[in-house]
Amino acid sequence: MSQQVGQGRAATPAEEARRLAELARAAGLGDCPSDALHWHREALALLGSEGETTLLADVLRWQGSVLAERGRTSEAEPFYQKSLEVSQRIAYDAGRAHALNSLGSLALRRGDIDAAARLMSDSLFVAEGCQERRLIGMLQQNLGIIADIRGNPTAAFGHYRVAARTFEATNDLQPLGWVLSNLGYLHMKEGRFDDAHDAYSRALGIARARGELFSEGIIQENLAELALRMGRTDEAYESFRRAREIAETRGDDLRLAAAMKLQGAYERLLGRTAEATDTLRHALTLSAVSEDALLGGELLYQFGLALRAFGDLRGAQDALASAADAFERMGAREWVRRVRQRLTDTDCSRYW
Repeated sequence: MSQQVGQGRAATPAEEARRLAELARAAGLGDCPSDALHWHREALALLGSEGETTLLADVLRWQGSVLAERGRTSEAEPFYQKSLEVSQRIAYDAGRAHALNSLGSLALRRGDIDAAARLMSDSLFVAEGCQERRLIGMLQQNLGIIADIRGNPTAAFGHYRVAARTFEATNDLQPLGWVLSNLGYLHMKEGRFDDAHDAYSRALGIARARGELFSEGIIQENLAELALRMGRTDEAYESFRRAREIAETRGDDLRLAAAMKLQGAYERLLGRTAEATDTLRHALTLSAVSEDALLGGELLYQFGLALRAFGDLRGAQDALASAADAFERMGAREWVRRVRQRLTDTDCSRYW
């Protein structure tokens, strides 16, 4: 039976498609990404008879994002690409800017930092032209991530602060939580642990209030890493356990691999080296499918430390050398320096 709208009027295909897309967007970041994928498919089927519209471009991109957020990178890409093509044909500048940013996020995940920076810069130019303030803030955040990977924390802080001010000015809490999480991570890397904890706590409060399990899971990962760096293994356990639980609930292999990276490090630091190597080996398999180059490098780094603690010195050297190569390819200078230092430093008593 057709969905009814207003005074008994049947919804048009476009109206029904929009309703389904709104349901999907609410489910996609929560505990029902499979429902989101289903509703987006239904919306796209309804829009198939409507011709190329701005809604079609948006729903294609939203479907790509649900896939990307579950680590299904290669499946997400054609949706983003088609969204871009539709936006270009109908002169939908906001859609074009969003699609360019989405494609840039996939390039960033795959470790092609130059391509990511180019796509996001192109997106920012278009977004500024059509005054897409929310997207402008999101792009500032993404450019901050790129600056951080390239080893420029000052530039990264600058981008994050611009993004945070943008979202605070409009009281846009969802992306503000994302920026706070990234700010916390940068504080943590710089050794400002209290500032990191404050940023994470604020971000976690936003995620929980909005019921966004995807965001909560990432923040829990960050809290676990902060605890491991501070030597607080009990706190780390509670956080990575929750992150893993969320990833399993959402069927997200990418975030599961990230949680297992922390679990493996925790097991190594407790002297459970056989468990640590098994955990990290499994996580490496999961992350390879998701094509996350940075996580893959971090897993190789932790795997190398676990193998060394286990007594497999040759395996450890091979894993650390592979990690260094992975970071070299993406231009992650700070990581390259640290991994090459660990090739000669035999200490296995620290997380970092």
